[in-house]
Amino acid sequence: MAIINHAKREINAKIVYFGHEGAGKGTSLRYVYARIKPSLRGELKVLPTAGSALLFFDFTPFEQPLFSGYRIRFQIYTLHGNVANQAAWKMLLKGTDGLVLVADASREYLSVVRHSVQQLRGVVNSYGRGLDEIPLVLQLNKADRAGRVVSSETASLLGLAECDVHLTTATSGDGVLETLTSLSRKIMARIGDHAELPRIEQEPDVDHSGEGDGVRPVMEAGVPEQAAMGPAACVPDEASCDGEQAVDAGLRVKLDGDGVSMQGTTVRIPLEIAQPDGVRRLMVTVTVGPG
Repeated sequence: MAIINHAKREINAKIVYFGHEGAGKGTSLRYVYARIKPSLRGELKVLPTAGSALLFFDFTPFEQPLFSGYRIRFQIYTLHGNVANQAAWKMLLKGTDGLVLVADASREYLSVVRHSVQQLRGVVNSYGRGLDEIPLVLQLNKADRAGRVVSSETASLLGLAECDVHLTTATSGDGVLETLTSLSRKIMARIGDHAELPRIEQEPDVDHSGEGDGVRPVMEAGVPEQAAMGPAACVPDEASCDGEQAVDAGLRVKLDGDGVSMQGTTVRIPLEIAQPDGVRRLMVTVTVGPG
């Protein structure tokens, strides 16, 4: 579970990009880093290891505190290159709050990816956890040269049928932000349910312009929306959250209709806000500008 520092009023959550050599983990992480507003991110650090390199940085996806003054901070890690000592992965995966499993989308890499999934399961199990207990998304990378890819079929062949799947091309950034968006939504939902945290009292302001360095995040259903990574912060992915949440006494907010949708660089979030004096419906639109 994410670490809660009550003294600093900060929540720290760890995300690891895991996958086989050449899958695109490092390229994905660097792309995410480049799209985050500089004032919200720490330094991208690269530490050489035996035949590989540890890449990591931290960032705050929201410009305002979320949980009654508590700020969320994500710490993102990956091992890039040929990881000769598999114990390095075991050390890195300890205490992980969310996983991006990066895999080459080409069919000829299926056996390699299966081995990668088995390795991941083994490490997670060694810590007394199941892979289904950790928020996980599958990033099928290099989709631009993989031919026809059926995401659900590939996930099923890997034993990850219930996993969210995203097709990406990390070299251009296509789908990379959406992948992290999907994972961060899952992590934020778990954090929001944490018994040690005070109830969320209000939403942060939302900048819909998409100008400058990017957009600030959207919150939905009283729970902080996913912490991924428009140029500055968080852009919702095409997905939906179940149910509704009480934001304050007598006030409830939930997704309206079919849920969040994304078309090109435009994200639309239909909301229904129920108050004692009636129900209001509105559409929140976020446009992501160029990085």
